[in-house]
Amino acid sequence: MGTDRDSDSAGSPVQAAVVGVGHLGRHHARLMKEVPGAELVGVVDSRPEQAKQIADGLGVPAWGSIDDLPDSIRAVSVAVPTSLHHEIVCPLLERGINVLVEKPMAANLDQARAMAALAQDRGLVLQVGHVERFNPALSVMSGLGVRPLVIEAHRLAPFTFRALDVSVVMDLMIHDLDIVMELANSPLKDVAAVGGRVFGRHLDIANARLSFENGCVANVSASRVSFEPLRKTRVFGADTFVSMDFSSRRAFVVRKSEGFDMGSLSTENAGDFEPSETFRDFIKQGLMETQEIDMDECNPLLSELTAFIGTVRGQPEASGGVTAEQGLRAMEVALRVSEQIESHRWS
Repeated sequence: MGTDRDSDSAGSPVQAAVVGVGHLGRHHARLMKEVPGAELVGVVDSRPEQAKQIADGLGVPAWGSIDDLPDSIRAVSVAVPTSLHHEIVCPLLERGINVLVEKPMAANLDQARAMAALAQDRGLVLQVGHVERFNPALSVMSGLGVRPLVIEAHRLAPFTFRALDVSVVMDLMIHDLDIVMELANSPLKDVAAVGGRVFGRHLDIANARLSFENGCVANVSASRVSFEPLRKTRVFGADTFVSMDFSSRRAFVVRKSEGFDMGSLSTENAGDFEPSETFRDFIKQGLMETQEIDMDECNPLLSELTAFIGTVRGQPEASGGVTAEQGLRAMEVALRVSEQIESHRWS
């Protein structure tokens, strides 16, 4: 979809803007200047000094309202607080502008559904900024052919005053809920969750257990009151284990060695192996094969913006952007988690 794809794909750059240039939006603006096929023509922020500071650094105009955007703009990246997504995105779509909006898609499902319906009705691109989809650590899964049986995801961060208008489920956990839904590749069967508030009015810590129709189970934890940051996902298959570190962008893969039968060892086999100082040395004796993968350096946010602009331009190679439907799915699961927590929240 996209109203101007035919003309944009002909070679002229897509004129783009960024709305909201605070903590995250300033990076959207900076990187939009590097996106192939895009021309950053300005930024919007309701704070005049903030808008001017970012705009001057990038050599573009600053505007105080989306009403000031010129008619030539065909793509906008929206990085305002979640509570404002609906009131910013819908007028942009009404004007025929394609939108990338930061996650979560909206403050509630009704707003998100209205945004998705409007984009579909106008034939416009509406993507959601689940940037971890572009983390190179995740790319290792596509080539392994692993059917996940158990998934463990941990996303922990120290406390800041950012994103306190939503819970940790919508702020941090939703990244992993989106990834888990893709990896499990099965309808969600059941959700059990616990969590509680620590500093803010919304949940600061949460843990969820997701069960899927195909038998896969996922344990997902999120906290924004952690002493140490952690962004790691582990996937257990029938004969393969994968650990992905989204912070270091490294992956560690363990596979069953050819000829070894899983679950076949007993105490009688102890004499068949040489003493080993480490577990890794032990499993290398014909049991398991290990591989550590260092990813190529890349900027996931730049990749996300590139995919968005490529989709607007109608480029068939553009891929990876999270659609409005996928953004809605992540919100639906996040709300199921939140409802479970509310039903027996810690005092």
